Amino acid sequence: MKSINVGIDLGTTYSAVAVFDAATGRVDILKNDIGEEITPSVVYMENGETLIGQEAKDQQAAGNVNTCAFYKSMMGDENFVRYLDGKPFDAEGLSCVFLSKLKAAVEKQNGVSITGAVITVPAYFNEAQRQATIHAGEKAGFKVLKIINEPTAAIIAYGLTGGGKKTAMVYDLGGGTFDVTIAKIDGAQVDVIATNGDHQLGGRNWDKVLVDEIVDRFEQEFGVDISANKEDYTELVVRCEKAKKQLTSVAATDITVRSEGYTGKYTVTREEFEDKTKRLMAETIMLTEKCFEELGGGFGWHSVDEIVLVGGSTRMPQVFDTIQRKFGKAPKTIGGKVDTIVAAGAAMQAHLCVAGSITLTPTGGGMQAAQFGGGAGGPVSLTISSSSIRDVTSHSLGMLAFAGDGASIINSIIIKKNSMVGKPYSKRYTFAGEQLEAYVLQGESSSPYDCTLLYKYVISGMKKGVKNEFTIDFLYDQNGVVQVTGKLASGTPLKVNKSTVSESVSEVIDRLLREKEEAKKRAKVDITFAIDTSGSMSGTPINEAKRSILEFVSQLGDAADKVSLIGFANSSTWLCRDDAPRAIEKAVHKLDADGGTNADPLEYYGKAKGSGDGRILIVLTDGEWFRKDDAIRSSDVLKGSGVTIYAIGVGDADYRFLERIASPGGAKKIDLRQLVETFKEIADTIATEASAAGSYTSLG
Repeated sequence: MKSINVGIDLGTTYSAVAVFDAATGRVDILKNDIGEEITPSVVYMENGETLIGQEAKDQQAAGNVNTCAFYKSMMGDENFVRYLDGKPFDAEGLSCVFLSKLKAAVEKQNGVSITGAVITVPAYFNEAQRQATIHAGEKAGFKVLKIINEPTAAIIAYGLTGGGKKTAMVYDLGGGTFDVTIAKIDGAQVDVIATNGDHQLGGRNWDKVLVDEIVDRFEQEFGVDISANKEDYTELVVRCEKAKKQLTSVAATDITVRSEGYTGKYTVTREEFEDKTKRLMAETIMLTEKCFEELGGGFGWHSVDEIVLVGGSTRMPQVFDTIQRKFGKAPKTIGGKVDTIVAAGAAMQAHLCVAGSITLTPTGGGMQAAQFGGGAGGPVSLTISSSSIRDVTSHSLGMLAFAGDGASIINSIIIKKNSMVGKPYSKRYTFAGEQLEAYVLQGESSSPYDCTLLYKYVISGMKKGVKNEFTIDFLYDQNGVVQVTGKLASGTPLKVNKSTVSESVSEVIDRLLREKEEAKKRAKVDITFAIDTSGSMSGTPINEAKRSILEFVSQLGDAADKVSLIGFANSSTWLCRDDAPRAIEKAVHKLDADGGTNADPLEYYGKAKGSGDGRILIVLTDGEWFRKDDAIRSSDVLKGSGVTIYAIGVGDADYRFLERIASPGGAKKIDLRQLVETFKEIADTIATEASAAGSYTSLG
């Protein structure tokens, strides 16, 4: 028996399986056990018997409550449960049952053994939905080679067989999901550049409009609410789906419904149906034009060379008519195969996963030749490698982080939507503890309440007793699943443990803010300013320094226990030492600029203050120091003993020197006008770090 790898379009309403034949360079759609290319995604279980496909759909049409359809859009939803034959199933479990039976049916019908599979998902599926799809495939007996976005699969099948250079858009309206994807195609290279969609918008929403209409008419005529009778309502849903399909080719159709001994027969016209569902069409156009906006640069309908319709629901005439009106020309329906084009692209991707490259030969019979041509020059052959197809992220990825005011928490976006999949995005941090907890979000909003909280990552392996500088790499892998790794500045890998979060976003945020306030009361810091008072600081610079210190103390609030001030020029002088924060104002007014920079304020500080965690030295200077080497040696001693040093430079300050004396990430060379804001940022950083041992500061 021949062992094969397949592409599976695991659809909301119908599914299809395809295989790429390397010998012919074509894709073949594999038929199920009743000789059909597509299989209804319906599961039936009763009295120990399990059926899928048309047999299960027939049971559904008869009103059997032990059937389930439209479960795909609920993948990853912990609250979704359906009981079949007295047993509870979530969407992942139902998908597993369906895939397992589909695998057996296709193997028997085609005399093959299916080993691996590329399974498609809506482009707008989130992390949980993708993971659930992977798990369902594995439990059903497949080696899941890859998860691929449905529109991307369609673009692969469409774009890589005709050759040429174009910008193509896939408008994918399935039974339960809608996606729009735009790609640049150049010969054998496909670069997806943007995607958008809604995994809860699809043909069943059009069905629901018909269902609601008939329920209302029946209740008006007989005073009976069909939706209250589960069996009758289930039967009505199937009849309305059938009526929707009939309206693609006829101007009107009848829907007959029975309940509680009454029978109603109602005529629905295509015109009425399209009028009642025009808001649904408008939603798909809005999502499409939002995709254009995200690309920017005036991208619009005029920027697209070709539009391809994918998904069974695009057979509705209003879809074709609306897109043609917006686009200015007719969209393409590739050989009428809107139901199998996605499976075809997935099959090509499956062969790429195991062979590294494929050669398409659209000649002779078969799907490739029937659907695709190479333009005026006729059909072409293309060799495609794994690197020929580049996809983008469907959602932004971020982390919970304290906002600039230190009093609220935001979604700090790390990977923007429509960024390249498979590319790591790095962020540097400093951290004073041994274990950091990072909460990762998926969503486009800066407000975490509008995003999905994915996981908590516990990052450990930092050196004890020092402020560590490290990098965290965030990555959407080829399945669109999030991966997180980290390493210290030295290159030493950090340990990253992922866990699910039982709390809601709001519960996590409330707890973090509460913990910060409680820790702030416990943890106090000892802050010393060392201000350059040489002659070059006279006038505006010294006045800005005074203003910045006072703003700093105000911003810091009660996080500081002691505040000291050193003025340094030819020598160093304590202007105030170990005073309460409110006493700093009198000392600040003593600052006066005169002389050269001969002093080493770091050595002066070390002799008087010593060392220890919680001690912070903030140095402000505007020029060259005569004793640079001494200052560097002094800074090394202080940093090695736990003192955190910030070195801020204005004017002619040497940034490389500032970087050498500062703690990791603590050096800044700024314009004098930025001084107040820079001091305020440092104050917020200190307040945050004082709030908990697990606090961290982003370095960009």
